[in-house]
Parts: sequence; C-alpha cells; structure tokens
Amino acid sequence: MKSLIKIYTLSLLLSVPVFMVSGQKTHLDSICVHIDDQMELKLSVYDYKNLSESVEKDLVSLQSILKSKNDLPDKGSFLVTYEPDKLLSIKKGEPEERIIWENGKQIHYQFNSQCNILSPKYHLQIHFSNPELLMSESLRNKIREVVDSTTVMKGRFSAVHNFVYNGPELTHTKKYDKESGQMDAMMLKAGVGANIIKNQPVMDLSAELGFVFSKKGIWKNQYSLSYSQLSDFTDPLKINLNGFAGIGYRHNMSNKLRSPNWLGIELGYLVQSQGELLDKNTFRMGLNWELGKSISVSPQLYISGKSTFPALRIGFGF
Repeated sequence: MKSLIKIYTLSLLLSVPVFMVSGQKTHLDSICVHIDDQMELKLSVYDYKNLSESVEKDLVSLQSILKSKNDLPDKGSFLVTYEPDKLLSIKKGEPEERIIWENGKQIHYQFNSQCNILSPKYHLQIHFSNPELLMSESLRNKIREVVDSTTVMKGRFSAVHNFVYNGPELTHTKKYDKESGQMDAMMLKAGVGANIIKNQPVMDLSAELGFVFSKKGIWKNQYSLSYSQLSDFTDPLKINLNGFAGIGYRHNMSNKLRSPNWLGIELGYLVQSQGELLDKNTFRMGLNWELGKSISVSPQLYISGKSTFPALRIGFGF
C-alpha cells in the first residue's frame, strides 16, 4: 500500500509540468501590408525571436530556387507554396479580389497570384499580379523594415498591425489596428462534486474565486482561492460536514478561443472537521482537469499524521 501511495504521489507531482509545456503555440499576431496597389502581404507571427532574419532567409531561398528552376508561369494565375527546406509547389490558381478600406473609402483590387511561405515561426501570405515583384530585392527590404518596426509592439494580447507603402515611404495606419481576444478577468465559480474517499461516496459543494490572465488573446493562466464542504453519510443518524480551504493554479493547454483545455494543481487544508472520515490536520493535493466548461476530473491524495490515501472527485460547475 505504501508503494502504491508513493507512485500515486509522484505521478501527481510529475504530471503537471509535463502537461504545462505540451501546449501548442500561442494565438497569433498579424501584420498586414499594402504595397503601391500592387501587392498585399499578411504575416501571421508564431515567434518574434529573430523573425526578420528568418523571413529574409526563407524569402532569399525561395527566390533562388525559383530563379534556378525558372518554373514560374509567364502569364495566368498560380499558387506557390513553400515550406523552407522541405517543400516547394506551384499550381494553377484563380484571380482573387481583395477589398481594402483606405481613407474611409472602399477600394477593389484584383491580384492574379498568391505565394504562401509556411515556417514554424510564421506564415507569410503574398498576393500579387506581377511575378517580378515576388522575385525582387525590394520586397525583401520592405518586409524587413515592417517586421523590425512591428516587433517593438508585441504584447500579451492578440493584435493586427496595418501598414501601407506609397513608394519608399512606410506608413503605419494605426486606426485600422485591432486588439482581440480575452482580457484579464476575475472569475467566480460554484459547483457540486461526487467523491470517492476511503471507498465511501461523499458529496461536496464548492465555491471558487479565480484570477485569470490572458496571453495573446487566450486565457492561459488562472490562480484561485476555493472552499469546498464535503458531506459524508458514514453515520446513519447524522450528516458529517468537512470543509477544505484551498489554493490552485490552472493552465489552458488549448489555443482555441472557444475550446479551452484546463489542467491544474490544487492544494487544500481541512478547516472544519466532523465525524471520523477525516483526521484533523489533513491536507489534500490533486490534479484538476476540466473537460469542457462544466465537468472536471480530479484525482486526489489526502495526507494526515495518521494516514495517507488516494481519492477521486468528479465535479460539475456552473
């Protein structure tokens, strides 16, 4: 039994950091650039570190391959897809109309072709009509200038930055910039739970005050204070009440705004004791995995001076 408890405790402690680092990349910033009514760029950023150097290196590599192979069509619409050091494909496409707001007016542009560069750091989408523009050094210089001016704007919230080139002049059209997603917030939650403790069914009512913090427009980290009152029926003539005060931390492993996946750890201490189910000076620790918005699963470990034993809670929140 002692060996089983040791394994259970170790699993609880080790699982948290493993799950915390296994999430996907954060929600994306976007940089939109309109160049002389001839090109439109959209750069979605996964990682700002050395971003300018990475984009320029990949674009130079793409241009070099296209020049050496001479595979770009002379006319018509086409789609170029490039994964650096992995894949380059060219296929027929369809002209695409882009509608752009400029000085309060709606202007229509039509670009014949598109190029996508797919990197672990970013996704660059280029719309154009003249293939020579895709192959130009000027394009590389302008992307570098935009990226270098944008990296200082990075923040915790997901943002869209907009720029326009008129000749060599770069203008940041701030009035079209946007911040989106979830902001930092305070949360109040209540719920009920079904527990198995010492092979006994135990019901609980819980209340929680949480502070949740956003990263790139997605709620990612939550710190909480909680109180839960357990009701056990080991005494047929009386309902015994045991109350736990606790603190907790959760991390959202999902980057989908409407599909969170919270995993956390909770620590609690017995502040109200009745009956013989739990000893005084009992602590509990557990993982908490929220399955959607209203159901959670929490394997737990109760520790006191007299005994240590595992338990399980299924929670229903509202």
